[in-house]
Amino acid sequence: MDKFKNKSSFIKTLNGKYSSVKPIWLMRQAGRYLPEYREIRKKAGSFLNLCMNPKLSAEVTLQPLDRFDLDAAIIFSDILTIPMACDRDLRFVENEGPRLKPIKEEKEVFDLQLTNVEYLEPVYESLNLVKSELKEKKALIGFAGAPFTIAAYMIEGKGSKDFSNCIYFFNKYEKTFLELLNKLEVFISDHLIKQIEAGAEAIQIFESHAEIALKENKFKRFCIEPNKKIIKNIKKKYPNIPIIGFPRNAGNYYLEYVNNVNIDCLSIDQNVDILELINNLKSKKMRNICLQGNLNPEVLLKGGIQMERDIHYILESFSSLKHIFNLGHGVIKETPIENIHKLIKVIRDWEK
Repeated sequence: MDKFKNKSSFIKTLNGKYSSVKPIWLMRQAGRYLPEYREIRKKAGSFLNLCMNPKLSAEVTLQPLDRFDLDAAIIFSDILTIPMACDRDLRFVENEGPRLKPIKEEKEVFDLQLTNVEYLEPVYESLNLVKSELKEKKALIGFAGAPFTIAAYMIEGKGSKDFSNCIYFFNKYEKTFLELLNKLEVFISDHLIKQIEAGAEAIQIFESHAEIALKENKFKRFCIEPNKKIIKNIKKKYPNIPIIGFPRNAGNYYLEYVNNVNIDCLSIDQNVDILELINNLKSKKMRNICLQGNLNPEVLLKGGIQMERDIHYILESFSSLKHIFNLGHGVIKETPIENIHKLIKVIRDWEK
């Protein structure tokens, strides 16, 4: 059997086909809100050890599917394994997030060796393990951060509300910054192709900090163009592998993104106006592709009647469109497990 054939509702929907089952998966569905995850995380010793241990990361990837009626697993890894592969001294500080050696000078970009994709072999081994254990009609998603998002972390050295160091760098050294994006384009393309070869049946590209480029009027050059090139590289080798793009907080610029980047599905954050999005589809301002999203993770955290109302609103709004149910961002670590059970029950009851 062709390893790229899959009859899951998730893959069917991505391919524009009708599915009687609403596909569901959640960003950060494997994570700290699950006690079994916390147990494995403790066993691994650190977050990065967990990411780079194929057996443990495969186990964590499958945990949410053992608990919930989800239609896809996303490999447990992190977008910052890419800077790690070029010795940027990455570590994760408890309750603070990632810390890595920041790029401060142009020379560091030119000296950067982004060729060691073999360093990420544990990710591919983990994909192989998950694929061998994944139940029938469940899909496997690979992923990576987009070049701009990765570059922002590499220059800032950590997460930030405004990424001021990154903005300063790319405004002062734009040609050098573009060189960094070019290097990342090649590496990320190779990384995603390797994930497909290891068993990933779909890919998601996380442009998590699109709003930073937007504020500086650099969205097209820094986000659209690099995403476009990566997808072209993947589609050249694997034209039938569906690709999800997630330009988080891009606002109405998702129109420009969709119409210029050859994605199969647009993942939308909770701030996107659904009615306006649908009107753009109907008026053909935006090409007709699959959509994914967009329940607010804060609403999932709180649960209750408001969550049920918001779920129904999303389901009804997208009822005639190709749609995958997801969140507008990742599951918050304090989210009660029963809220996710309830979310899935509301969706499955709506289908009946």
